[in-house]
Amino acid sequence: MKDSLINVGGGRDLAYTDIGDPDGPCVFFFHGAPLSRLYLVGLEDAFAAQGLRVVSPDRPGYGRSSPRPGRSMADWPADVIAVADALGIDRFLVAAHSSGGPYAVACAALVGERVLGGVVLAGVTDMAWPGAWVGYLEVEIQLMRVPDEHTAMAWCAEHIGEDGSGFLATAGDLPQPDAALLADKAFEQTFMEAFAEAFRQGVTGYAQDIYLQGRPWPFDPGRISVPIEVVHGESDTFVPMAHSRHTAELIPRSTFRMLPGHGHLTVVSELPKIASSLVR
Repeated sequence: MKDSLINVGGGRDLAYTDIGDPDGPCVFFFHGAPLSRLYLVGLEDAFAAQGLRVVSPDRPGYGRSSPRPGRSMADWPADVIAVADALGIDRFLVAAHSSGGPYAVACAALVGERVLGGVVLAGVTDMAWPGAWVGYLEVEIQLMRVPDEHTAMAWCAEHIGEDGSGFLATAGDLPQPDAALLADKAFEQTFMEAFAEAFRQGVTGYAQDIYLQGRPWPFDPGRISVPIEVVHGESDTFVPMAHSRHTAELIPRSTFRMLPGHGHLTVVSELPKIASSLVR
């Protein structure tokens, strides 16, 4: 694994990990909230076995990536292109999990021919759709409904602490597949390291991420012309399955799949095979 920083202009750095087969087709992966670039390191051998390279950047304010006050979801594709250019990567897939989902959709909609296709795993949909709020986690609904980023920071400091240490107490019960996965010591260690790294700078990245998640998408998914796989675990209790169905309806060349036996976290283990199939 390579773990490094790239300057993306404007005095900002993005931290990223680079895992898998360095000579294989590249997947840019966008983590959920609050997680970080370290989330996939436990799957490095699985990606290498599929001949895939995976670059996972921290979004602004997470891990070691510089904060970017006032950013929009539509700003993310330019950061991804800056990383791709610095690494000499011409064309690539995009993939994302949970709150990272809209960022993969944004790249597919705005980057153009450099994006070959995408995978959205249990992704949050456009919250401008009224149905997106039904069955969603109440604690994140409260945060998404604050009026601005400054209030989002203050809300997080009050409810989960300035260092994010109270977040897990608000997360709710895990579905059985995810509880079983976290019982695996190797996965638990990787997950907790990725989780702790998310709050390296306090709640900055998480507060901004969830505030933006509650705003309408500032891009048109109807412009996407590449194949997108939208996948959701049957037992997911964190993001309603209706989110994935709705996202698939918004994207012209998309396929929705429900995966039996999977929760919110376990679907990520399917990414090496799904991405490999998409490349082929």
